[in-house]
Amino acid sequence: MVIKKILTFLILLLHLNSFSQELNVIINKNPALTNEIITLQYTINANGDDFRPPNLSNFHILSGPSQGFTQSYSNQNGKTTREIKTTISYTIQAKKVGTFIIPSASVKVNGKNIKSKVLKVKVEKGAETNDNNLTNVYIKLVTNKSEIFVGEQISSISKIYIKNGTNIQNSNILPITYNGFWEDEVKVNTNKQKREIIDGVAYTSIKFRHSVLTSQKSGKLYIPSSEMDVSIPQRGRLISNHPFFGPQYETILSSLNLSSKSKTINVKKLPLPIPTNFHGTVSENFTLKTTVDKTTLKTSEAISFKVIFRGEGNINLLEPFNITFPDAFEVFEPTITDKTFTGNYNTNGTKTFEYILIARQVGNFEIDEINFTYLNPKTGKYQNIKSEKYSFKIEKGKQYFPIDSTQINQEKIELLKFNGGSKISTRILIYHWFPKLFWGGILIILIIYLTSFIQNKRNSKPEHTKRRKSTKIAIKRLKNAQLCLNNNDFDVFFEEIEKSLWGYLTDKFGVKSAELSKENIDIHFNNNNIDNDFKNKFIEVLNVCEFARYSPTQDHNKKMQETLDNAKEIIIKIESNLSKK
Repeated sequence: MVIKKILTFLILLLHLNSFSQELNVIINKNPALTNEIITLQYTINANGDDFRPPNLSNFHILSGPSQGFTQSYSNQNGKTTREIKTTISYTIQAKKVGTFIIPSASVKVNGKNIKSKVLKVKVEKGAETNDNNLTNVYIKLVTNKSEIFVGEQISSISKIYIKNGTNIQNSNILPITYNGFWEDEVKVNTNKQKREIIDGVAYTSIKFRHSVLTSQKSGKLYIPSSEMDVSIPQRGRLISNHPFFGPQYETILSSLNLSSKSKTINVKKLPLPIPTNFHGTVSENFTLKTTVDKTTLKTSEAISFKVIFRGEGNINLLEPFNITFPDAFEVFEPTITDKTFTGNYNTNGTKTFEYILIARQVGNFEIDEINFTYLNPKTGKYQNIKSEKYSFKIEKGKQYFPIDSTQINQEKIELLKFNGGSKISTRILIYHWFPKLFWGGILIILIIYLTSFIQNKRNSKPEHTKRRKSTKIAIKRLKNAQLCLNNNDFDVFFEEIEKSLWGYLTDKFGVKSAELSKENIDIHFNNNNIDNDFKNKFIEVLNVCEFARYSPTQDHNKKMQETLDNAKEIIIKIESNLSKK
């Protein structure tokens, strides 16, 4: 009985194994050229038979089908596993230019017919002559737009093109600075390669830089050229001519500086008149939603009022704006939750402003709808969106007293009076509490005296006091960067330094993030009578942060520590400099 069950299980397992098999198909060149040899290969992890080939009428079959069979064994944890692989290959060449379909092929495994996927192959005309003047390696800068509005985003992609058969070594990407744009960098996988046909020549393209740029001012702005230093190995002098191995040549590395063409972007001014409820958002797809957690409450209770923006574009630069709330609520500064991410062409996601409102008055109140206007760059027109209107009923809380003290009647005053207690009980209270109050008072006087003494000592040197306060501000601002340094997170560290410095200046100067850039920083420094030396050091640290991701990988910790110290010193000096004014 047991043997029968085991046999049944093995038969079922064999059936499931054959059922899960898949006939995979790959082609080594797609797109392909008319003068190229193409390899078409089918593989299956099983012992297949009765192979039925696809229709290849649009291709010359140079060889095939040729079938190969391999098997291997592996032992893991005392368990031996057998792996079988069947390979069927063709060598073909396209007859003409066009896009062709290679239908499914099929093979039988354990009596079951298994089909491959359908392939679509694009064939382009190959170059007729082998022109040695064709560029072997070059880089190209591509943007998805050439004309935008202020605040609109644009995608900037840099690629390197390597002609098939060309080998490059020791590539070094040079840093780049964008003037007039706010940059959000998109992470790229430089190991990902793509085959492209350009003027009948096959190239391997690799994307090495991708940025989403937000324009900050109008006029003609320039996206500078991308640059890269590469080394190309070339054959040098003959070293030896071995009778068995053949001639051996010296390899010489030739250095080459590659540079793309810069791009001119025409940035248009915002259409006039600009609506009062426009806050700089430029998007083709944008929504506004508000939520509250309750509409009936009592005094001294809190509610959460959320304003949720969702869409694409420069949503990440949106700052809190003025919202009119009823006087019956005490309103706290909003908590900002930024869940935006940088995509291929723009920024997407949500940004939420959560306000905590505490009821202070009894009655019925309303929060009016929020009117928000954004610019649709596709139509060049402003679009207005509105939120929901909310009505609230606020009831009297348990410990509620009107704000106006004249409304407290005689009955409430009587409740506040002490109407109990005899002379004996009063003496007992005095006897019990007097020593504690006496010594407590002495202790408080002593603490006040010591505090005053220490404070006077500190105030004896005002420059030390200012330095100490400025240091606290710098440490608070650069807290996240210090954590990245402790965790040896090199990439995020320089992003946090840059955000901290820009955030400090936007708060200190009282301007929006989108209005502050390297170009107009002179205005804010001069308005606040800050020395030019501090401005130059500030821009120098920002440049270090921008270039750090492209720098060599040695001495990370040393470079991070130096940058953190410089950023901290800049905030301290600016803070101390402002305190003198």
